[in-house]
Amino acid sequence: MIDTQPRVLAVAILLRVADGESANAVLDSALSAVTMDARDRGLTTTLVDGALRWQGRLDYQLQQVLDRPFSEIELPIRIILRVGAYQLTLLDRIPDHAVVNDAVTLARRYGHEGTAKLVNAVLRRLAREAATLTFPDAAADPVNYLATTYSHPTWLVARWLTRFGFAETSALLQVNNTPPELTLRVNRRWVSREGLQAMLAMHGVPTAPTPISPWGLVVTEGGNPRELAEYREGLFSIQGEGSMVMVELLRPGRHRTGWDMAAGVGGKTTYLAEWVDDSGSLVATDTSSTRLDVLRQELKRMELNSVTLLEADARTVPMEELSMDYILLDAPCSGTGSLRRQADARWRKSPEQILDLTLLQLELLSAASRALKPEGILLYCTCSLEPEENEQVIDTFLAEHSDFHLEPAGTRHTTLPADARDVQGYVRLLPQHHGTDGFFAARLVKSPAVSALHYSLHFE
Repeated sequence: MIDTQPRVLAVAILLRVADGESANAVLDSALSAVTMDARDRGLTTTLVDGALRWQGRLDYQLQQVLDRPFSEIELPIRIILRVGAYQLTLLDRIPDHAVVNDAVTLARRYGHEGTAKLVNAVLRRLAREAATLTFPDAAADPVNYLATTYSHPTWLVARWLTRFGFAETSALLQVNNTPPELTLRVNRRWVSREGLQAMLAMHGVPTAPTPISPWGLVVTEGGNPRELAEYREGLFSIQGEGSMVMVELLRPGRHRTGWDMAAGVGGKTTYLAEWVDDSGSLVATDTSSTRLDVLRQELKRMELNSVTLLEADARTVPMEELSMDYILLDAPCSGTGSLRRQADARWRKSPEQILDLTLLQLELLSAASRALKPEGILLYCTCSLEPEENEQVIDTFLAEHSDFHLEPAGTRHTTLPADARDVQGYVRLLPQHHGTDGFFAARLVKSPAVSALHYSLHFE
């Protein structure tokens, strides 16, 4: 039987995350398997998210009130200490004595009387001394100051500090520590944004228009929109605004053939099908049958019939050459632009991962180039902030494919902020400026076919 006390459940979830499972997936699974009121569900989510998001800062503070290395303490006890430290230092609605008592009880469950005494002593000392604990000096050691204060890996902070500077990096790190807004994508085939907004208001779910996408709504308060009849009937989907904008940059015409090379669970796939009013044909490939099963259910919910699903690696799928009018490559990437969505993600990244992914991204672009028709459109996008995965990949691709050119993507999106348009023709959405996930986009166009006769006359 699953214990439904929020702190007990939070520690159990965090242990599974430490074993390699996704925090979002484990949290959803655990909450769906228990009966809890909304308040306890909210506290469980807050504890899991907070302990993961602020892990670096919490570990630094805990080390200052310990007389031995924090890393040498058994994993379950480290997690219990983090959950306790998060409540003591970053939440203000739970009395200190209640936090300590619950942590001690948990320490007995996962350890013994000695570990219970350790947890009691450490958290009581932290409660007394939290206001006097020091952080690295910002002027003398800006990397460690930012990494500790805002709880990010030092290697990532160092990269961003070099590229963005202190103020911009600080702003980005702060945004990453705030949960993202819940945004809805209006099904433009069936309802207007204003119409859906009025329907949701009748259910007590107030919304506001997204500032960039003309087809999005931000939920400002209220319950779970997935529980509404309008969701079950396919009138809207849950999707981040930055993700919506990527499809709006592509803007394929009706009755075209298209390919979504890395569809995932299909947020962009379904939007593409909506965009063309379910006309033409769209192939969606992904290597995961689990993700495609989710997409299959979404297509059914939204009554979209123009999409064919294919479980395959897009690099090797036998796609007919010169068969596609448009291609979306939402490339697998490091995801450094979407860290606020996954509290555990920042601790799973590495510099080596970025370099490995650039090779995959170039291989996928090469496969796309073969399948695209002359004058076809290829939109390359990532939710990465790293130049190695973005403009450097496009520079390499264009150097090797003279039949492609970069078309300024921003000119095709009339509500895109001016500071998101790059002079080179790229689009960059930055969390600290635009409130979206970080995205990069390049719109590539393949040159028209040149007939053999034209070629002969031109060069003789």
